[in-house]
Amino acid sequence: MEGPVEEIVFTARYRDWMVVKKLLIEAISKPEDVSLVLASIDNTLVRKAYEFTGLKVDLIDAYVAEVCSGKSKSWTNLAAAFAGVKPAEIKAKLQEACPPAVPGADGKTGNFMPIAEAYFVKRMIETIGYPAVLTPEILQVAFPSLKIPKPRGNFGKKKK
Repeated sequence: MEGPVEEIVFTARYRDWMVVKKLLIEAISKPEDVSLVLASIDNTLVRKAYEFTGLKVDLIDAYVAEVCSGKSKSWTNLAAAFAGVKPAEIKAKLQEACPPAVPGADGKTGNFMPIAEAYFVKRMIETIGYPAVLTPEILQVAFPSLKIPKPRGNFGKKKK
């Protein structure tokens, strides 16, 4: 009898959103295969986690696009983009993107600004061209033999 089955299984279903990521780890599986699945899960979770907070990510994305406009991938441009942000302006933009604070059951009112700030920093880095987290695409550059699985379904094709 062989040892225990090793696998990575992630399933989420919330309202109209559903995601399933699986990897059966076999003797021929390599550590980079595991990294690929974990990076894919992380990619999906991080994006959805911000959306589910109620944060108006589209407002922050538009502001970041404006701030980073015309800047290509370079450390100098990344530093310049952050240096060019006016503190009062960014505070106002991020507050506008925050959902209304509602007191919880314990009577405390939530503060969404740290969520908005985290999303803003992440998007600034990504818009300039640097990844803020490990992605399947980065892994594929490091490990060219990795194949990123395509999502199942009919995406973008017109039905006859």
